[in-house]
Amino acid sequence: MVANVGGVRVGIVHGDGEALAGWRFSTAALDDPGQHAWLDRVHMQSGIDVFASSHTCLPATRTFALPSGPLVVANNGSAGMPNFAGASYGIVTRIATRPRRGPILHCVELNGVYIEAVALHFDHAHWHQEFLSQWPPGSAAWLSYWKRIVNGPDYVRAQAYPRREWDCVQPLRSPEAR
Repeated sequence: MVANVGGVRVGIVHGDGEALAGWRFSTAALDDPGQHAWLDRVHMQSGIDVFASSHTCLPATRTFALPSGPLVVANNGSAGMPNFAGASYGIVTRIATRPRRGPILHCVELNGVYIEAVALHFDHAHWHQEFLSQWPPGSAAWLSYWKRIVNGPDYVRAQAYPRREWDCVQPLRSPEAR
């Protein structure tokens, strides 16, 4: 799906810029300089300025100054599970022409459009109960996800959002601080 936000073309995908189940928007792939030619080709062919993805279960936002122009990839990781070690929230990507008034995890600005990672807090205890009612201990899903649901993955914020030149310069403050 393609959306226009403040004149910026946003490609909303599950996977990557070519495949529904693609992994080229994972942290490892985005940090691989060998992928820049592929990113440039997908950027040029699609005309997309920002890809918003949700496939890899671990968040990553990266900016690229490609020969075809600037590109942002914002992968929220997972809205329904913890994304960082010791965390108990999911993450959603917010893309808007104005910065969020509440707290954010990370922000990139491209041509007056703010691409923000926002924590999605949910009732952790209720989620545990719901998960266990569907997938009891020992089931395939329990073996795959329970440790992450309880403790978060072995992944930290700096891996998802390394400081880059396009990061929003001024830290956004919560409405209470204004």
